[in-house]
Amino acid sequence: MLISLPGRDQSTEAWAAETFSALARMPVEGPEPVVWPFTPYYTGNPYQNVLYSRFGAHGLVAAPTFRATDLLTTTRDWPGDVPLVVHLHWLNQVLAKADSESGANDAINRHADLLDTLKERGARLVWTVHNVLPHDTRFEAQEVRLREQVVERADLVHVMSSRTPQAVEDWFSLPREKVYQLDHPGYQGVYPDWIGRDEARRRLRVPDGAVALLLTGAVKPYKGLADLLEAVDRVSRVRPGEIVLIVAGRPDQAPETEEFVARAASHPAVRLLPVQVPDVDMQVLMRAADLVALPYRRSLNSGVLALALTFGRPALLPSNSGSLPVVEGGAALVYPPDGVEALTDAVFRCLDADLGALDRAAEAAGQRIDRAVIAERFAADMRTWVDTGVVPSPVDEVAPVDGAAGVPPGVSV
Repeated sequence: MLISLPGRDQSTEAWAAETFSALARMPVEGPEPVVWPFTPYYTGNPYQNVLYSRFGAHGLVAAPTFRATDLLTTTRDWPGDVPLVVHLHWLNQVLAKADSESGANDAINRHADLLDTLKERGARLVWTVHNVLPHDTRFEAQEVRLREQVVERADLVHVMSSRTPQAVEDWFSLPREKVYQLDHPGYQGVYPDWIGRDEARRRLRVPDGAVALLLTGAVKPYKGLADLLEAVDRVSRVRPGEIVLIVAGRPDQAPETEEFVARAASHPAVRLLPVQVPDVDMQVLMRAADLVALPYRRSLNSGVLALALTFGRPALLPSNSGSLPVVEGGAALVYPPDGVEALTDAVFRCLDADLGALDRAAEAAGQRIDRAVIAERFAADMRTWVDTGVVPSPVDEVAPVDGAAGVPPGVSV
């Protein structure tokens, strides 16, 4: 018998079969089932699996959909007695194949038509704002227009930071009555965690007494690679042997990245692993590190930060980060986004910081975004919204984004 695991078969037919099979298994006495296709589904990112992990308990049928265009087929002749909610995540697929401005315009028009068709078929639309704009934006005007079209058609906009409305306002606006706020979930139990600090640091050749910074995830220019390496280099020249930078992740092919990798590979203060890190080895990185560095040029939400807090690792990040409210209570060393000089000063501060206090604050922050807590709240809130039409947890107060005024109480500066 030929079978497939749910969510792994990328065919439209498999999507429909899995969804209606799940509907058939819903308890008769439970709440009215709601089909909840989400797109695009990325199997290599555990975020969506975590976010929807409590949906079944609330009568919500999460249906992974690899391509938004598949929804045109799967929702054709949709039964009127089955509520349908389409959840959009990253929008990078829409313009991925565009090679000109006219091609980008055609792509966003087709996407708008798709959303209009779904709404005509009775679907409600939810959008999660993961980024302000894609990190590798080629057609900024079209990317902005795409988001304006999505916001206009969306019934609910999910943000993971109270800073999001202000962070995006130079490009597009989020109507307050549509905005629902819930933090990025942690990854408790998703990654193995049985290696201790001493063993992890031995594997990565981190000397006793050295402060280890970790830069992980995809290695791309927007992450401030050059500035971070320059800052570490300056600190290591003044205080040799006291700072180590661990870089682990798959590099892209940008010239800036290639230059960074070449320099990092020969630097005595750097431990470079230029590959995608297997899940089982993520614990080695996190347990070896004292702080996780997030010196991004522009960042709204960070899965790396959520993962760091899951392991109780504090962060080093600029004060314009959209994720700053997550580290409230002292779970980060925060510095002004003023270039390599400010970052160098911040790295120097890491050497003399109270790492124990940072660890305790990071563990507390990790508990606040515990995956079970966030997943249960999201499922319960979405069930309430479907049943009542009332948006739960609106953003009542927008946190400031720029400068020291944006540092929450208790964050180390």
